[in-house]
Amino acid sequence: MIHMKTFLYILLVAGLCSLMAWVVFSRWFTRDPFLIFILIVLFVTPNLGTIWMLYVSVRFEKSPLPFALLAFVPYSFIWYYFQRVRPGRVART
Repeated sequence: MIHMKTFLYILLVAGLCSLMAWVVFSRWFTRDPFLIFILIVLFVTPNLGTIWMLYVSVRFEKSPLPFALLAFVPYSFIWYYFQRVRPGRVART
């Protein structure tokens, strides 16, 4: 059974990935500097989140392989932060 929080994370990731796909595959183009900045943030954030999630999971998890593989799903670091890191479930050594 999927919990409501997990469903919301899946919905958020699917929405952000759909937006990214729409930007890449559509013929839409903007010259507005603010929208260009938002698009840069939209495309850079999953990469930085992946690097952070790999670092934290390899360093602090007892079994890091599932989390290291999950890190390559775009925006999965959001789930990892709110479900594992923020509540203190990652063991600090």
